Amino acid sequence: MFPFSRHVCTRRLTETGCAHCGASGLVEGTALRVRGGWRKAEQIDRHDHLHIFPKGRKQPEEVTRENIWLDPVDCPAVVHPLAVPPHALGNREAFLLQQDMRVLMHDPGLRPHLGTGHVTIRGGDLIGFRGITPADPPKGAGLIRPIFAAEEYVLVAGGAWIQCPPSIRVLDPAAEDDGLRSVIGGRMIRHLDTEEADAFLAAQESRDHEAPRVSARR
Repeated sequence: MFPFSRHVCTRRLTETGCAHCGASGLVEGTALRVRGGWRKAEQIDRHDHLHIFPKGRKQPEEVTRENIWLDPVDCPAVVHPLAVPPHALGNREAFLLQQDMRVLMHDPGLRPHLGTGHVTIRGGDLIGFRGITPADPPKGAGLIRPIFAAEEYVLVAGGAWIQCPPSIRVLDPAAEDDGLRSVIGGRMIRHLDTEEADAFLAAQESRDHEAPRVSARR
């Protein structure tokens, strides 16, 4: 046997291990809607008024930053970011999405079944949807977290709504917030699990394929 040495990222040897690099947050380079236009995530601070769902602006209580993927060798698939192409999630430009981040989507046809047309889907459940694929981790990329007092959704990349979870999540039964749903700005939002997300995304793709045929018949 030959004594081959294997290069292992030092992050794997820490207490949190690779989970650190798969944490929630916005990967640097992602544009956020702020008062007056758009700004890269790495340029924002707690004085910026971020555009939040359903309408309005709010300053985050704090903005944290750290660098991840310091030595991206042999990273597990679950901590790879996702490459989101233009228009996949309502976005006008491509961006990188962490797999643990939730994306807000809307389909009025869901209201009779779920009581709302607003749903969130975990990033990892979007793999394969409209060309969304895992990407190679950019070495040393910044991870930025705008933190609000409560759950909020910020507008990124020209049109996608991304969840910003609070630093501490408190369930509020009076607001029907039980971990499966939230009420934001008077709008109920249903958080889909993997099985529900698969069914929802399959229906969306079916409509995507049907739309050109309808246009052709007209």
